[in-house]
Amino acid sequence: MNLLNIVSVAAMLLLGLLLVIFMVLLSVAIVFNTRTGMKYRQGLAKQLDRLRLGKMLTALGIDTDSYLSIERATDIRKQMERCTACTNTGECDSRLAEGAVDADSIDYCNNEASLQKFAERLKDQEPVELRQS
Repeated sequence: MNLLNIVSVAAMLLLGLLLVIFMVLLSVAIVFNTRTGMKYRQGLAKQLDRLRLGKMLTALGIDTDSYLSIERATDIRKQMERCTACTNTGECDSRLAEGAVDADSIDYCNNEASLQKFAERLKDQEPVELRQS
């Protein structure tokens, strides 16, 4: 075996080793980020439960888990901030006490536009058989 072949084999082995290391580190990073994201969303879920926004989602028939997994975290934060800053708490509480709420009748809510958009997106994603019943 000449020197050029030895260098080529060594380079291939080194590149192969680097590729394996990269794949392992990438897998570790993906698992870490997935766990971190889940913890973050669980924290959002706890905060959401303490706000009227969580009750509003339930009244609109929106599953909290679906909301947390579909909606962007930054949008959820903005909606939570708008809910916290809301001055229409009296009307919100009385409407929520009545039970189910129609997305078209939440003009008193600071998150009206976002919630209506989200409810519409969920309707569009429903299978046809469920919409007909």
